[in-house]
Amino acid sequence: MAASSSAREAAYQTLWNRIVTMELKPGDPLNDRQLAEEMGISRTPVREALIMLNIAHMVVIKPQSGTYVAPMDLKLMRLEQFARFTLEKEMLLQVYDHCQPAYIEAYQANIRAYEKAAASRGPQKNSRMLEVDNQFHRLAFTFCGMEDHFDHMISTFKHIERLRLFSLMLGENESVPSQHRQIVEALEHGTAGQLAQALREHLDRYKLSVQQARKAHPDYFIEG
Repeated sequence: MAASSSAREAAYQTLWNRIVTMELKPGDPLNDRQLAEEMGISRTPVREALIMLNIAHMVVIKPQSGTYVAPMDLKLMRLEQFARFTLEKEMLLQVYDHCQPAYIEAYQANIRAYEKAAASRGPQKNSRMLEVDNQFHRLAFTFCGMEDHFDHMISTFKHIERLRLFSLMLGENESVPSQHRQIVEALEHGTAGQLAQALREHLDRYKLSVQQARKAHPDYFIEG
């Protein structure tokens, strides 16, 4: 039982990551036999993983026509982004109330790390940029002793993560450092209202990402 559960979880994580990173694109067919061979496991845990992914709206299962990667769901993205803004705003406001020079230094170091990642080359560039971007937003949770909450949020909100990585693949990244600097500037010298507005404007950039991505690949999206 434990071995079967382990194989199912491994298959689930592997497929989830391949979907989020766009290695498997919306509409791509998913054959359980082929996937099982690629992973070196039996078909049963792969089938179970596909059912779990279907529940998570990452895979579509149609008994008469097969299984394929689900398109990106705009409704789910909006829900995730609303929840993310609500949580992160509360963390940032707590940091604002007890801001220390070390916090500002940590944010500034992260911005430099993002710019370094953006200037790099190689197959891991986009994943690294997304990682550093997430680290920026994780800092507020860390300073409040609640980094586990951020980790859970990111591991759960995969629909917006899927869009973010796809946007990086399309070359959209130039505005991130300047928007992060606006957040830090508001944190250090602004009002609580200015800080919340800077965060909202930054997180709302996903709407522009959707427009650009839909223009490039309209078949990759649905209005859930």
